[in-house]
Amino acid sequence: MASTLTVMVLGVSLSVFLSGLMGWTRGQGRIDAESGSQRAVREITMALREAMAVSVDADKNGVTYRLPVTDGNGNYTVPMTWDGLTRRVYKSNGQILMLDGDRTRVLCSGVIDTDPQSAGGTSPYTLFSAGGGTVTRSLTVMVVSRRTTDYNKSATSRSRETIYLRNVPDLYN
Repeated sequence: MASTLTVMVLGVSLSVFLSGLMGWTRGQGRIDAESGSQRAVREITMALREAMAVSVDADKNGVTYRLPVTDGNGNYTVPMTWDGLTRRVYKSNGQILMLDGDRTRVLCSGVIDTDPQSAGGTSPYTLFSAGGGTVTRSLTVMVVSRRTTDYNKSATSRSRETIYLRNVPDLYN
């Protein structure tokens, strides 16, 4: 009787432990997906907010931008001029990459090509959408990423923000 009761208690305990572990794994996957897409949007926003010129690629999955020259204290020089470094943010092979001069780093991995919040959840989306007009003064950035949680289930995150550019050169001429 004691052996049977012990086996039953151990079985229930193991079941509760495994259930909790699976819940933790699912939660961690959701956290990873959310933090990855939010961090990428935040870093892109911080970089582009200071840009003096922004050019969105034809496929809208990449952007090239220029930053103005700053002095030793971090203040912009007047008149504003380009600092000469090539900078890009683009999507490639399921990653958002940032090129800063000769250095490339990954901002987000697990990036998918469809928007789960669209009708049917299968519509493609664009990473960058420029505001109207001939000079880009605003830009909407959207990143959708997916992480595997448990037993081939996945968690998806969608982060989106509109950036209003501060240093448009036409404003200073």
